[in-house]
Amino acid sequence: MSHSTNSETAGVNPKSCRGQDSRPGTLHAASISFGATGGARLGNVRSAQVRAPYPAEHVRHASDVEVTGSGTLLVSSAADPGDDGPFASAVYAAGRVTLDRSGTVRLTVFEHPRTLRKSAGHKVEAIGCVPGSSRAVLGTDDENAGGSLTVVAGLCRH
Repeated sequence: MSHSTNSETAGVNPKSCRGQDSRPGTLHAASISFGATGGARLGNVRSAQVRAPYPAEHVRHASDVEVTGSGTLLVSSAADPGDDGPFASAVYAAGRVTLDRSGTVRLTVFEHPRTLRKSAGHKVEAIGCVPGSSRAVLGTDDENAGGSLTVVAGLCRH
């Protein structure tokens, strides 16, 4: 499922969500239910701003988001100065998504996000936790230099 599709469904411009340099990224969370005919209904949308701890220049604060089984928000950030780089990225623990007893979505963003992995020379723009494991798949889009998929152990245990 594409994260930008979810944002578009909620009436949010995905490009404004990712942030750029001094403008923080914005995360959105909401419950979703499906009617008998398959129509989706979103609950109240919760939003919070995030700033990537790394990289510092040409930074896109949120290039992708993944929620781990425990509710931790893994966010990738990327430095994108142009089609030839140089690129840099990080994956960081940005906060948590939880449900309270009534089923209301709670979105908490850490004041000081914790960098879990840095990637010099690559622009991580996709994160996916492998079901039933603590491994993550990171996808890069390094423009003129191509792209890659990398499996990282332990990233999704948070």
